[in-house]
Amino acid sequence: MKRHKLIRQTRVFFWKLARTRDSVEEISWGAALGTFISVFPTFGFGTLLVLILSRFFKFNLMIALATSIISNPFTSPFFMILSYKTGSLIIGNEIVFDLKNWKSNLQETGINILVGSLLVSGIMGLAAYFISKFIVRRYRKKHPIHK
Repeated sequence: MKRHKLIRQTRVFFWKLARTRDSVEEISWGAALGTFISVFPTFGFGTLLVLILSRFFKFNLMIALATSIISNPFTSPFFMILSYKTGSLIIGNEIVFDLKNWKSNLQETGINILVGSLLVSGIMGLAAYFISKFIVRRYRKKHPIHK
């Protein structure tokens, strides 16, 4: 029962966002930025980064904040491993982990994760941009905003 309520509340939140007077671009950029920051390893500073960036760029702050919390203790390990593997493929240095060599491989592991995170976060951000743009346009076509 609680799961259905959460899903319903989430849908209502996003439909309210689609009805705001912000442009489709502002909503889409907010979704893209929030998603990028949530997937990139910001280690708990994602919301703060969104707030800081909102002072310099024009995007829908509410959707950026909402999408910046996608990363959580359950999804972070997945994104970190995906980023590491992606970075390893790009850089070409696969590291064998064991308890004896983890300290000596810390720098290379960090570089792999950074490079991979830039690509994975960028792809996820672009996907969020185009998906949200499609959804908002479709919603607004069916339900025009009256000014």
